[in-house]
Amino acid sequence: MADTLPPFSGDTTTCPKCSHTEARTCHRAAGEPGSGDPTFGRSPKGERLERQCWRCDYAWDEALNPPVEEQEPDSAESPYFANLPDQP
Repeated sequence: MADTLPPFSGDTTTCPKCSHTEARTCHRAAGEPGSGDPTFGRSPKGERLERQCWRCDYAWDEALNPPVEEQEPDSAESPYFANLPDQP
């Protein structure tokens, strides 16, 4: 079952039920039940981030946040080395 999840809403998110602006984030592996799911059997849900409101405890799922690709710090093309003087 491939659900289309809303994108990760960032560190500061708004609860869709009570509009509170603080929520916790928990990674859920594919098949892992969420905090509000029955505990028997595997969940049909895929890998996702589970958000839960700190005020009303409403939980909702969001897509994983794609990682930011970074260059190796010792790479000659890295901006870190752009302004360093040439070594003898």
